[in-house]
Amino acid sequence: MKKSLLSIALVLGLVSTTLVTNAQNGRFSVGAELALPMGDFGDAASTGFGGSVRYEYPVNDNIGLTGTVGYLIFSGKTVAGVDGPDWSMIPVQVGGKYYFTENQEGFYAGLEIGIHSSSIKTPEYNFGGFIIPSQSVSSSDLSYAPQLGYHLANLDLGLRYQMIATTGSTTSYLGLRIAYVFGEK
Repeated sequence: MKKSLLSIALVLGLVSTTLVTNAQNGRFSVGAELALPMGDFGDAASTGFGGSVRYEYPVNDNIGLTGTVGYLIFSGKTVAGVDGPDWSMIPVQVGGKYYFTENQEGFYAGLEIGIHSSSIKTPEYNFGGFIIPSQSVSSSDLSYAPQLGYHLANLDLGLRYQMIATTGSTTSYLGLRIAYVFGEK
């Protein structure tokens, strides 16, 4: 756990240093997120909702470096009358975008890598008077996401396949981000 917290602090430190140093040269965006759980995660969780903040620093006309921090929540599905656990996630990722045109607008492809801090909370269960109390478990795991998107003036639409390398498996979701962009390239 200490290594995970140290890793999160390091990533946040690097991202915030870059943001403060180069804030006048890049652009910020604030977005709404919709997340569709995939695979086994999709069997247990409903559609997730949240938001994110991203900073993009232009390296040249086709390449931008990104730093993204967000918050997502997923409700557990009810199976056979039993409520499933709820998830909350804080992704902290850095990466890059490649624009297919030379003005940092239009279609792009990207990749981000970082850490997803997740918390899973089970509800309290009552089985005929036998009560199992609510429990919460947290973890921080490596995450990565290839993405495709379209940037138009002050609007950024992105679709990514988010993968989280959890212990013994990979948790994944398809994420849609619609963001308002502040600043020029």
